[in-house]
Amino acid sequence: MAKRIKRVLCDCDNTLGLQGRPMDDALALLYLLGREEDVDLLGIACNFGNGTSAESHICNSVMLEETGYSVIPVLKGCEKNEDPVSDASRYICKMADKYPGELIYLGIGSLGNLYGAYLLDNSVFSKIGQIVLMGGITEPLFIHGDTPLGELNFSVYAEASAAVLSKGHNITVITGNNCLPVSELPKDEFLDKLCGSDNPAGMYIAQKCGYRFKTKEIVYGADSSYCWDAVAAAYITNPEVFTDHPTPCLINEEEIRDSGFLHPCSARDAVNTINIPTANDRIELQSLFYDSWLSLRISTEEANFSCKGLYLDKLIQPCILIELSKEPCYGFLLMQKLKAAGYAENNLDPTGFYRNLRKMEKEGYLTATMEGTGSKAKKIFAITDFGKRALLNWEESLRSYRKHIDHIISGIQENC
Repeated sequence: MAKRIKRVLCDCDNTLGLQGRPMDDALALLYLLGREEDVDLLGIACNFGNGTSAESHICNSVMLEETGYSVIPVLKGCEKNEDPVSDASRYICKMADKYPGELIYLGIGSLGNLYGAYLLDNSVFSKIGQIVLMGGITEPLFIHGDTPLGELNFSVYAEASAAVLSKGHNITVITGNNCLPVSELPKDEFLDKLCGSDNPAGMYIAQKCGYRFKTKEIVYGADSSYCWDAVAAAYITNPEVFTDHPTPCLINEEEIRDSGFLHPCSARDAVNTINIPTANDRIELQSLFYDSWLSLRISTEEANFSCKGLYLDKLIQPCILIELSKEPCYGFLLMQKLKAAGYAENNLDPTGFYRNLRKMEKEGYLTATMEGTGSKAKKIFAITDFGKRALLNWEESLRSYRKHIDHIISGIQENC
């Protein structure tokens, strides 16, 4: 029997590519894109939270363009303190009318767009088949230290959240508490699994998301990050790896505003009964993540995120990575080291060399920091974790090319 296609509209505050901002919205979207056989992603609504709605619109549009999925509509949503009725809320109503009882709304940011859809059409909740949200807490949430982590998705627009949680039908909420034990992504595991894949999607995701690990290391001293929102996406595709917990909740707008608290209570006092599921096993859940991410078909014309040596005219790049894996270095000295080591000729073009450094920095292989001031200031380049993985991939590719080149040379010698 053929799988039933799940028609999903994702409402998110994706800020992938904005330095220091979370990556979990993007990982949830990339997860859904990797499930083309059973998910029809009808559109992406943009909301605020990690950034502005406008920033989310740009980040979503760029990501879809880079991966070859730009045919998917990206809708502008409301900004904070603005009228919740927007292009995104109108599109939600349109999809609910088109797919009554089938539409799955995935909300992994603030809920202003869905609230706006309700204001446009008070019957919209009865037309949406399922509302799956990531957000809220049922008890204080601690990750780093003794200070509770502030809830973001529900509390940033409490009026909208309270309306959705009170009036919505068939609501599932993946809370921060239930995400915490299963969504942690250790940096080395994440990079090894993605960078070691033959699918260029792996390198694309590692390259695009790698900045988040650096932020976590600087701010918290942690060597991992979290993919909270991807847990909610996985519930849509594979609810069997979760245990459902229908929970009567006393939804109060002030408590939502203060902390995103859902206030579980007795059935007698409840405003609504909300399903608050728990994932059964971290390894099982994260296997779904990696399987889906590495099933993504990047179809842009010049997709080359695998660092598999496809551009042999750029052999200077692994040479740069080799030297920087020894120690950080500024540009001119690095160029001299490449020449001394025999990796570059004396006629190495400085303009092209520095162009390569800028390109490698932009693509995440290197970082650059300024040391000194005034005329003595120098830009110091250092290899990133992503760059180290890329260098290992270069080794594998070059070994393969060497065998192929030796075979070609043998053919020439035998026939000339």
